[in-house]
Amino acid sequence: MTSGDRGGLLDRLRRTSADLVSLTGGAGDDQLRRRPDAREWSAFEVLAHLADAELVYATRLRLIVTQERPPLVSYDEQGWVQRFAALEEDPRTTVGRWRSLREANVALLRSLSDEEWARAGVHEDDGDLTVEAIVGRMVRHDADHLAQIRRALSSPN
Repeated sequence: MTSGDRGGLLDRLRRTSADLVSLTGGAGDDQLRRRPDAREWSAFEVLAHLADAELVYATRLRLIVTQERPPLVSYDEQGWVQRFAALEEDPRTTVGRWRSLREANVALLRSLSDEEWARAGVHEDDGDLTVEAIVGRMVRHDADHLAQIRRALSSPN
């Protein structure tokens, strides 16, 4: 991957912040907490998941950059949402937590050398994951969950 490609990924990671604000800024608390159905997360729960996932990404990236092939554990995303989403009452606080973590992650990624982008950790389920692969996952993860927020907010329930 070229530095230009990496720059495009970093731009996409930075743009997610504006996308989140655009999607959720005008929504009321009831609308943010409404689940489209019993099996789907509300927009607020998706925001909490994004913030928690950003914390996990931050840890994984830092482990990979500073250790030789560190183990990367998986985590129960549903369990985290069930346990931790309610810790923040205000969705703006959750977006703020996500933003702080994202800004720190982007700053870290911008500082990396080509060799560091190629470093890998060993995920317990997925095997070798390079920094580059994790950043690709972050971009796809953002897109998937932005779409999920759109669906949740447009749900008639």
